[in-house]
Amino acid sequence: METKAEIRKRILEIRQGMTDEEIAAKSEAIVQKVVKTPEYREANNVLLYADYCQEVVTRGIFEDALLHRKKIFFPKVDKMTNTMEFYQIISIRQLERGYMDILEPKEDIKMRYKFQPKEDTLAVLPGVAFDTSGYRLGYGKGFYDKFLASRRQISTMALAFACQIVDEIPRDTHDIKMDKIVTEEIIYSFLRI
Repeated sequence: METKAEIRKRILEIRQGMTDEEIAAKSEAIVQKVVKTPEYREANNVLLYADYCQEVVTRGIFEDALLHRKKIFFPKVDKMTNTMEFYQIISIRQLERGYMDILEPKEDIKMRYKFQPKEDTLAVLPGVAFDTSGYRLGYGKGFYDKFLASRRQISTMALAFACQIVDEIPRDTHDIKMDKIVTEEIIYSFLRI
């Protein structure tokens, strides 16, 4: 079996080979699937990510969530503690370049609108690779696994291009399995045990 580092390197190379047009078209197909899922439709709170480095583009989900009056939260990384928290925004203009040059909520937002765990929440996650058992491989810092570890009531949905799906990812005890993985081709659903 490939190591996490080997899978990460291989999938990132594949993703970097995608054209902007491919990314836009496949992202749009994924967004259309996401907004039709019961998990998304029933969620009052959506934890979203700002796409980075050829990830599935999330702007369509943001716009749909605004339209349907959902509360939308984006992550902000604390480099001192190597953790991440989510803060509510109502406009893309409330984001600025932060950790790894990824868009995240501005400092003044951080003081007022911190996410408090709720049952009716859907976390939409990025990742480098995903396996057919529902496990996710990120960039290696474990931000999402740490954030979700004490918030298991939150429903999880990862977004991925079909080329990011692999047979198996080596897993550690702290790795959190996704409830769903949505690609442009198929939606994978997994039961929690």
